Amino acid sequence: MGLLAFGLAPLVVLTAPGSASAASTVCLQNSDGSQADIVGNSSTPNKTLSVTTQQARNTWQDWVWRGSRHGFKTQCPWNSPAPCTYQWQKSHTTGWQWSAGLDIKVPSGLSKFLNSLATLTPSYGRNGSTTTAFTFTTSVSPGQFAEPIQVVERRWTQGVYQGIYHSTGKRCTPSPSNPNHKAWQYTWSNERWGKWTTNVRVSDYGTYHLWK
Repeated sequence: MGLLAFGLAPLVVLTAPGSASAASTVCLQNSDGSQADIVGNSSTPNKTLSVTTQQARNTWQDWVWRGSRHGFKTQCPWNSPAPCTYQWQKSHTTGWQWSAGLDIKVPSGLSKFLNSLATLTPSYGRNGSTTTAFTFTTSVSPGQFAEPIQVVERRWTQGVYQGIYHSTGKRCTPSPSNPNHKAWQYTWSNERWGKWTTNVRVSDYGTYHLWK
């Protein structure tokens, strides 16, 4: 997935005649006129990607909705001769929004791209909704309470970025229709760099919570 365009995105212009082959170099412009490295985004021929390198073995659950807080719970009588069966028989939709806990570490020269790097990094999903039809049943032991709940499951995940433009230090002539004397020749590298950690959304579902 490529980066979204933003205010500091580089401007791609045509390579001047007589310069190095466009297959190996491209003429790019940083908004500040510098020849600092550039992250590949929707404005450039190549796109920087996020790559997962490590993740936790276990996931954990965020309960985004629980029925007992809205009066939806039941109890199997203590003197019941056998377990009870419980079925809420309703459908429920919950909208949720959560902080992804995203942490990005990149060289200081690339800090101006943090907003765009965040858009391509896998995350816990800053918003979404879960719809569950609670038409399935669960067995409730005598004395136990039961409530419908909706869960978003997530996993701690770590990764790096892959792909970056390095300046050759050579100026280039932009398109005649967009003159600018602060453009530079860049070469694309598929190297991995930087580091990110976040909480990736794995799944969301509805179930029942049982307790005494």
